[in-house]
Amino acid sequence: MKTTYDDAIPLFALKNAIRNYAWGSYDGLRDWAGIVTDGGKPSAEFWMGAHPDDPSSIILPDGAILPLPKYIRDYPIKSLGEEVFAEFGDLPFLFKVLSASMPLSIQVHPDKAHAQAGFDREDALGLAREAPERNYKDRNPKPELAVALSDFSALCGFRSAAEAAELLGPALREYFGFSAEAGEASFRLILSKALTLRDKEKAHLEAMATSRAKELIASGDDAARAAAETTIMCYQHYPHDPGAISPLFMGVHRLKAGQGIYVPAGVMHAYLKGTLLEIMAPSDNVIRGGLTHKHIDVAELLGNLDFSASTRFVEPRAALGDPREAVWDTPAREFELSRFALADQSPALADTAGPEILLCTEGQATIDCASGALASSGEAPRRGGAAGVTLKRGMSLFIGAACKRYSLRGPCVVYRARVGSGEAFS
Repeated sequence: MKTTYDDAIPLFALKNAIRNYAWGSYDGLRDWAGIVTDGGKPSAEFWMGAHPDDPSSIILPDGAILPLPKYIRDYPIKSLGEEVFAEFGDLPFLFKVLSASMPLSIQVHPDKAHAQAGFDREDALGLAREAPERNYKDRNPKPELAVALSDFSALCGFRSAAEAAELLGPALREYFGFSAEAGEASFRLILSKALTLRDKEKAHLEAMATSRAKELIASGDDAARAAAETTIMCYQHYPHDPGAISPLFMGVHRLKAGQGIYVPAGVMHAYLKGTLLEIMAPSDNVIRGGLTHKHIDVAELLGNLDFSASTRFVEPRAALGDPREAVWDTPAREFELSRFALADQSPALADTAGPEILLCTEGQATIDCASGALASSGEAPRRGGAAGVTLKRGMSLFIGAACKRYSLRGPCVVYRARVGSGEAFS
């Protein structure tokens, strides 16, 4: 039977899932991105994409709802374009709004080689994909970029060994056998011991760490105080969890709206508090290292750490084509994130080379496919698949590759998720 969307322009308003986790906030998604949530429970993540765990749906011209993955399967070239389909076979990014009122788990993501080997090994062992002890849910790496919408704090990467030794202090250095001269080996030692402690030992470590944190708070040094306050906060949310000492040897970073962090494979990190945009390769491979009640595999954590990789802090730059578009550069091929900030109805023109997702966080945006294939109909988002789609605050749009160029009019702030160039940092 002929479908109702095979001739439609590939501009479709999206219906997206909200994930409600205990660490989420009650108002962050609403206040910073205009997303309607259930105020009675914490809303943590708003997913936009084709990830099988919570795929978006497109709204068809007749008002019907169709899962985005089905549309991509039915029309791979129209939705993805020949190049993206040949390289990835699917939408290569997952776009999220994330809002945290308390720390997420400390984690590291594998590179391609570790992901493929780990997935195949766990499959051979017969571990079910949904098994709590399973580390690798797919064969893909998971680089990610986080851009702050509000003030936002995170743990990312390791401090220098000398700085970590100073913050740990004599008692904790002796407890872990930590030596600044040993460098990487000392960080591996502290993780190995901390994450394998028995319950009674965890309580003892908490007493030592909070005592040291109080000393650092009284020291008057801003960086030491930030590490100490973060340690105490982590213990408040995760009593006896040895991952709570991580701020004493991991970097504590506080970002303002618009600032970004690029986290490549192999970098240990945890988001602490705030609302942000996150774009990533659509993988679910997470190796945890504390601040969690979930499975921790110390050997896999240590095997995936890459001490030569580092977090990159990214400030937006003006796009070459239109200075009203700001771009956060990363080396990821899977994704790129930019932002249009339009003060009036003067249109911005955007050329596409693959699938895109747009999210309006302020004002109202009108998007027209300018490929010349069809004239504008001025239909509202509930009538997706037409030119002239209007996005209000908190709404999102899928643009298929068959729309080669589109115009965007404001006043509005719209974030643009698309496939990246894969070029190195400038």
